[in-house]
Amino acid sequence: MARIAGWIDLGLLWLTRALAALGAACVAGMATLVVSAVVMRYAVGAPFAQTEEVAGLMMVSAVFLGMPYVLATHGHIRVGLVYDHTSGWLRRLMWVLGQGVFLAFALIFLRDALADLRLTRMLNLRSEVGRVQLAPFVALMVAGVALAALVAAWQALRPPPAPKDLTDAPEPIADTPAEGPRR
Repeated sequence: MARIAGWIDLGLLWLTRALAALGAACVAGMATLVVSAVVMRYAVGAPFAQTEEVAGLMMVSAVFLGMPYVLATHGHIRVGLVYDHTSGWLRRLMWVLGQGVFLAFALIFLRDALADLRLTRMLNLRSEVGRVQLAPFVALMVAGVALAALVAAWQALRPPPAPKDLTDAPEPIADTPAEGPRR
């Protein structure tokens, strides 16, 4: 059973990593688009009309493509004041409750986002200036949060990670004098 769980962990990690790479490509595309818009505006005098809209849509895409990976790798912001100093059944309870809070958020978000997606498709909504179809971007939001919810639900079934696995903070340097620099 542990072997199957390990394969599921690995599969989720690779899937979320691939989506995060697409999110990083969105960020790179957004930066390229903004730089080219600035060059066009100030060097040529003819700015692109839809740059801000497309850049905004790419930013939203990057966030929702990266969210599942951040959750899968425990790279999100967390408050561990109590969690880090617990162990055993209390740590497990806190871990499951934390995952439950995210799942509650995801379910509410998905309910509303699915309604938005249906409306966007029904009305064939497009952006104002560039006339870019919005349905693929709304569908991407739904898919990103759904995958993040799947990751959170799976992690709730798994043992909670050790506090050292969750922190990225460097160790303090022990050889520095407490009084500050010498003259």
